[in-house]
Amino acid sequence: MNHITLSLMDPQSPLVTMRCRSYAGFAGRLAGIKGRTSTAIDGSADAASALTGLAAASALTCKGEPPLTGEIQYVPTRAARERVGAEEDGMWPQSVAARQRKAIRRTTGALFTFPLENPEHSDPTLEVFTTDWSPSPAACAIAVYPGHPLSSGLPAGRSFAFTGRYCRHPLTGDLLPIWTAAWVKPEFGTGAVLVNPGHDGADLAFGREVGLPVRFALAPASHDGSPETWLTPPVVKAGTAIRTGATDGLDVPAAQAEYFRILASRELACEYTDFGAGSFAVATFTAEGAEKIHWDQERRTVVSAGQQDGGSLVQVNPRAILAALDPMTRQAELSVVGPSSAIESDLLALRLLLAEPESGPMPERAPDVVLVGQVTGKSDGVEQDVLELTMLTAAAAQETLSIKPQQLETAQRFLDVHAALAELGQVPDGDAEAATAKAAGQVKNLLQRGDTKQAFTHLYRLQKTLAKGDTPVEGALVAYEALAWVVAGLNSRYSPDQLGAAWERI
Repeated sequence: MNHITLSLMDPQSPLVTMRCRSYAGFAGRLAGIKGRTSTAIDGSADAASALTGLAAASALTCKGEPPLTGEIQYVPTRAARERVGAEEDGMWPQSVAARQRKAIRRTTGALFTFPLENPEHSDPTLEVFTTDWSPSPAACAIAVYPGHPLSSGLPAGRSFAFTGRYCRHPLTGDLLPIWTAAWVKPEFGTGAVLVNPGHDGADLAFGREVGLPVRFALAPASHDGSPETWLTPPVVKAGTAIRTGATDGLDVPAAQAEYFRILASRELACEYTDFGAGSFAVATFTAEGAEKIHWDQERRTVVSAGQQDGGSLVQVNPRAILAALDPMTRQAELSVVGPSSAIESDLLALRLLLAEPESGPMPERAPDVVLVGQVTGKSDGVEQDVLELTMLTAAAAQETLSIKPQQLETAQRFLDVHAALAELGQVPDGDAEAATAKAAGQVKNLLQRGDTKQAFTHLYRLQKTLAKGDTPVEGALVAYEALAWVVAGLNSRYSPDQLGAAWERI
């Protein structure tokens, strides 16, 4: 299996981004020295196709004022949220999984199925997640977000529009109009909500705005239908069921239980836990974007493949996490390096993208993850190779790295001595001495554990030992250069095969 190293970035800190890339380079070299084909990437090979694929799964929305400014947002599908929420996507590192577990909101409720009138698609139903269905007989409409499959979008300047579609109320069989509304959150439940103006304040405001009827299915015990007891909306989780036939008089919990029993017996409802993960930026609108996509402004999403005639061509800068949708990435042994601050953002988005079932075969195992801490201090005027080596070796990966002159000086001396060793003329044959072999073994063990800080400390000592005496023998020098290549990717007099063989002998 091929190995891929994906480096994430910190948009707020170029130094943290550089540190991530330094560790990503190390991870790739460590895989390469073991004979595996390793590729370093920092984004998708075909971001436009990745975005159109997500659009086809109704997994995109936007934030800001596209197509001039703002972001394209990834909204994980229900299937991906369920898989990650239940932790059925492999053994992610505990330090990552624990924080992501807290970031995912779990809401218990029920899924109601609303059969569509005259279904035009392969799926003849609309599912709605709800946490309170005690007044559901009075519901008079469904609202969906602009990018929902049943929505044709919102014209410019409009916050709502009728889709022209209807569905059946599963309790009564009444026809309910389906509206598109800008306030519906695609990341909650199914992106469709039951509108009940008589029993919810937000629904009441929407109902008055678009002209929906205000009905009641709950009322206090004093209600007898006379003008003096007419109800004032909204009536929220209070009273007993009215105008529902056999369930009249049931209190809120009993009514909720009975409605669920009826619908479950009709296979139109089931208990459900919604895993809410939010939405994540996957691309930024910009006039100088690296990728061109077709954008549907009314549905506020990318136009799906084969339908590009319906959108305008815009430019975006994609985020690195879209690489999770590339077939090559999904089929490889993946290592991910990212800022510690990205656990609940880019790293969680990457995990959800890898769990998307419609984006190709899901990975057989969770990726290896390296978390990188913050970077402080000054780096102006520092040579690139010195700074990269310092980023990798001056502190443990998750620790905050405070760049100091003595660290930079150590890195510079190491590079200078390495260059001097590389210029040695005739190198005598011979195996490394026992002490040298032992020191090389310590460095190798530390590198395999990912402890680049301690590995560099021991490698620096080994380098000084080799440099201060007579010309080192072949066995000692090739072992040192194999280790130096893994740590810093430094040029070597030896071929990759020779370095790999030396690594095996250490």
